[in-house]
Amino acid sequence: MNVFRVRLLLDFLAVALVVACLAYWWLDNLSHELFGTALFVLVIVHNVFNRLWYGGVAKRKVDAARIVNLVTIVCLAIGMTVMLVTSLLVSRDLFPFTALGGAFAVREIHMFAGYWVLLIIAIHLGTRWRVVMTVFRSTCGMQQSNVFRGWAARGLTVAIAVWGLRSFSEMAFGSKLMLTYSLDMWDFSESALGFFLNYGSIVGLLAATTHYCLGLVRYWRERFV
Repeated sequence: MNVFRVRLLLDFLAVALVVACLAYWWLDNLSHELFGTALFVLVIVHNVFNRLWYGGVAKRKVDAARIVNLVTIVCLAIGMTVMLVTSLLVSRDLFPFTALGGAFAVREIHMFAGYWVLLIIAIHLGTRWRVVMTVFRSTCGMQQSNVFRGWAARGLTVAIAVWGLRSFSEMAFGSKLMLTYSLDMWDFSESALGFFLNYGSIVGLLAATTHYCLGLVRYWRERFV
């Protein structure tokens, strides 16, 4: 279980780094590139931890959760590859010898890939939410079921989802995923914390939606199929 705790800690740190990288106008370019490099190191570590999973993919029983999980992993691999290649082409501080002159279009692709990576990570997190909660309860010594705690957790999930819906609109997240420009520009001088909380709630919204949708599919199959 200790290995799972380390893995989850590193995975949530990776999510935090993705959000931090999206706050480019709050950071200087060097910090952005350092966070991005740390993110790719964590991706490598994540794949090392999960190396046995790849060898058993074909042997596992296929269900909705595993299909969604596999699709998100493939999409995440594509998104991270796009981010890696484009980051090298626009690097100004850590890898200037790989950069192209100008490369405005490459910067745009890099930015859009970042938003998609955040979306895919959130969905991937939703497919593994049962594992996350199991490790969390074990870490906090809450193995025994508790009705009050269960309803409190559901209430917190609803609150995060509602905040996520508001943040989805406030941050123009849909427009950013569609490769369209929006006129919004977050004022970090007013609230840097608000930026991170908004994106955190979007991740929570997407993860919770994925988790409960897969739960409904599982319930439907058990009852009616």
